[in-house]
Amino acid sequence: MIRRRPFLLTLLVLLFASTALGNEPPPAAAPVDLAADELQYDRPSETMYARGNVRLQKGDLTLLSDVVRWNAETAEAEAAGSVRLTGPQAIVEGESLNIDLDTGVGRLTDARILVRESNYRIAGEQIERLGEDRYLILDGDFTTCDGQPPAWKFTASRFDVTLGGYARARHVVFHLYDLPVLYIPYIAYPVKTERESGFLMPRIGSSSKRGFQLSLAWYQVIDRHLDATFYFDYLSKLGIGNGLEYRYVLGEETEGVAHGYYVAGLKDEEDRYALDWEHAGRLSDRTRLIADVEYVSSRDYYEDFGLEASEYNKEQAQSVIALTHHWRLSSLNGQVRYTKDLENDNDQTLQQLPELTYSALPNRLGETPFFLAFDAAYTHFWRQEGVTGQRFTVRPELSAVFHPGDFLEIRPAVGYRERFYWTSDEGSGSEREGTADFSTSVSSRFSRIYALDGRTVSKIRHSIEPEITYRFIPYEDQSHLPVFNALDRIEEKNGISYALVNRLLGRLERAGGMPVYHEVLYLRLSQTYDFEEPRDLPVDARKTPFSPLRTELIVRPNERSFLDLDAKYDVNSGGGFADRLQEFSARGGVRDDDGNAMTLDYQYQKDNLSYLGSSIDIAWLRPIYLNYLHRQDLDEGRLLEQALNLEYRAQCWSLYLTVRDRLDETEYLVSFSLSGLGKIAELGGALGQPR
Repeated sequence: MIRRRPFLLTLLVLLFASTALGNEPPPAAAPVDLAADELQYDRPSETMYARGNVRLQKGDLTLLSDVVRWNAETAEAEAAGSVRLTGPQAIVEGESLNIDLDTGVGRLTDARILVRESNYRIAGEQIERLGEDRYLILDGDFTTCDGQPPAWKFTASRFDVTLGGYARARHVVFHLYDLPVLYIPYIAYPVKTERESGFLMPRIGSSSKRGFQLSLAWYQVIDRHLDATFYFDYLSKLGIGNGLEYRYVLGEETEGVAHGYYVAGLKDEEDRYALDWEHAGRLSDRTRLIADVEYVSSRDYYEDFGLEASEYNKEQAQSVIALTHHWRLSSLNGQVRYTKDLENDNDQTLQQLPELTYSALPNRLGETPFFLAFDAAYTHFWRQEGVTGQRFTVRPELSAVFHPGDFLEIRPAVGYRERFYWTSDEGSGSEREGTADFSTSVSSRFSRIYALDGRTVSKIRHSIEPEITYRFIPYEDQSHLPVFNALDRIEEKNGISYALVNRLLGRLERAGGMPVYHEVLYLRLSQTYDFEEPRDLPVDARKTPFSPLRTELIVRPNERSFLDLDAKYDVNSGGGFADRLQEFSARGGVRDDDGNAMTLDYQYQKDNLSYLGSSIDIAWLRPIYLNYLHRQDLDEGRLLEQALNLEYRAQCWSLYLTVRDRLDETEYLVSFSLSGLGKIAELGGALGQPR
């Protein structure tokens, strides 16, 4: 009897707290342990008493109290004196607990609740369970901060909470420590595990381009895998903005998002709009649909609303929708590609509507070393002004693979490309041209494994891979063919390319797991020699038979650092190193586990481009975190963009400051967020710009 009746009391007392905190009640089959200094059962009143250091344990839930009383006839239970309930997800403390075991309705006084995972801390003079999902907190406060007093908290005389619904409160006061700083007449905050429709946090800002900006957004849950966000913006210099974002997940491998935004211009401002759609998914096991659609009314849209250089410097907006079906050794792809030229008259921009391609991978012919491949493509070229037409291309290829001596690999290949045209231009309206091509590649690999016996890297393999490729395409007069893109003018080739590749591959030992192979270094030197160099020309008029020497270097010393180099060096011209260097790009970076990182990006093209970009993340100053972005045009000595992002990260709140300086605008954004609630305030504007 003593063991069974406390079980009922324990189960329903714990049910009160576990339901309030979103926990599952303990399983009925779990054993119940009761310990107390004094246990007493009064049979006439059917009341159980436990006094002094009462401890009730069932599964992962434990109830501690000074006194516990349970009446079997009235189904009422009480716990008094330092009541403490602990579970895997939360801790509940209070001075007294009263509960009706039949209805589950109860009351906890001088209550404190800690939800472990989110660090939600709720306190109240009284917490009542009014029904299965409804709770009332009187004279309560809420925070996610440790410490007394907490860095911030919300207080209200009454919180009305419905699990799976909202927590509502009136006359709410926001405190920084114990100082009241903001009065809120009414709040409603979702207390759901599921997504919930409602208004998102508004944003207020100012910009020299957009003027004063007020942004409102409504988030709408449509279904389990569907939702939408509606935007309404007031832009004092541009107009009224309306937008829609629609997201969907239609299976494990099918998802997408679509955006639309329209600004109705004020006064002399033109209307602006933008559409984009990204989709990736399967229609069947072998069929995929991919979409990357982007369309804007004009370049002004990117200049006014672009957040990154890749956006506000765009010269084209391109849309592609592709449908692909795969077989074991072949595939059929159909796509439409529409390009909007944001710099010039778009009426003359050539569109590919549609393009169909069929590719058959090299298929071995019986037991021979020969392989047959086949490619075909049809493209319809269209534009509003200018020549339009169609092109159909077929190219079979016969190749082989030989391994003489077990150390060489020889791959000869011969192909024939036939092109057919039908155009709107004057003349016959149809043309054709066939072009043969031949290539042979010879490669080998020499490698050696070195045992390092290191704790992390146990072995490393060094391989040297020489490559030689000869390519030949005879000259064909193609002047009678229309010109739509690069495939309409196939250059003659008679040259040999040679390369030397070095690789370092490390074997990384993982504690208790399979080893991992990591390529530490890749170095490739390559060059081409052109046999078609005219020998009868004067020396100063000859072409250069040797192409620039290309060096490609990829270094990955570990998972936290990288270096990529790519350079082209002219071996034919005179002058110093700077005069001979045709192209050079370098990108490198390091990071650590604490959030410190640095990347550098340098791009150089002789007489065309000299660019430097850098990014630095600093976490050494915690709780202050810094990010700095810099982009510079070195040729013109012009700053393209720099941005400073600063975050002050406290235990339960963060303050963000972003300052971005561009060619024609300097902006700032100040944001404030509370842990567990997200950003609750954003304020932006422009610095040093005329109003």
